Amino acid sequence: MANTISKNTMDEVDSAYQVLKAAGHPLYYRDLIDQAIALKGGAARASAYTIADVHTRINLDSRFVHTGKSMWGLNEWSPQRISSYDADEPAAARQDTKRRERLLAAIQQDFDNEDAGSATESDSLLEGEAELDEEEMEDNEA
Repeated sequence: MANTISKNTMDEVDSAYQVLKAAGHPLYYRDLIDQAIALKGGAARASAYTIADVHTRINLDSRFVHTGKSMWGLNEWSPQRISSYDADEPAAARQDTKRRERLLAAIQQDFDNEDAGSATESDSLLEGEAELDEEEMEDNEA
């Protein structure tokens, strides 16, 4: 009997795949399962056991993806994995953040100096810019 259940369930899961493929958009799980069972030639209203069984098998099948709020779609509709260029982006963003923090500290120091009465010229504010660039290059090499 176990073989009969898995064979019938597999047919229902394949039917669910066909239903989603034809729909072209995610469906509510109950509607998806009801349509899959109807496509297979089953009862108009499935039993709770059948719904739970098919839902579990859909959840385990890599062709399907849960899109949220009890909606199911096809994995092939999902965006592809990020490229290696995009994977390097967080490292570049961290370096950019370091540089911004250093520049912000230099600007803050300049404002603190102005408040103390020793105003500096804007050229001296970015005086350490070349040093910052050198430090950034050293960080990249490390």
